[in-house]
Amino acid sequence: MNCRDIEPLLLAERDGVLTPEQHADLAKHVAACPACRRERAIYGEAVTFLKTDAANVAVPDADKEWRTVRAQLHQPAKPRKSPLAPVIWFGAPLTAAAALAVAFFVTRPAPAADENATPTIAYVDNESGWLVVWAAENGGKSG
Repeated sequence: MNCRDIEPLLLAERDGVLTPEQHADLAKHVAACPACRRERAIYGEAVTFLKTDAANVAVPDADKEWRTVRAQLHQPAKPRKSPLAPVIWFGAPLTAAAALAVAFFVTRPAPAADENATPTIAYVDNESGWLVVWAAENGGKSG
């Protein structure tokens, strides 16, 4: 047997499920292989640690915990604040303001088109304070 064949046996040995023949093969290989001896020792330390650690874990009393849960279930529910309350209190006025703005801009009459008007764009540079104005020519039309 090689180390690859022995590894599952090392793991199964800790569970106590090896047949006498498998146990003999494992003992023979481990006696001749230092790497598998180290693995066997590591597995043994891990199992010992887990058993010790599991023995030190405090397991709660199931009956006591169940009584606590049942007592909480029978208590009247505490009123909770709705997480939607801020959305409603701030959302409703904002929605009304948006509806008024839309109504104002939609019902406004469009300005009359002036054939002689020159298309103009104005821009204020915030850093320098300069006012920049672009104006396009009328396109050769005379008024």
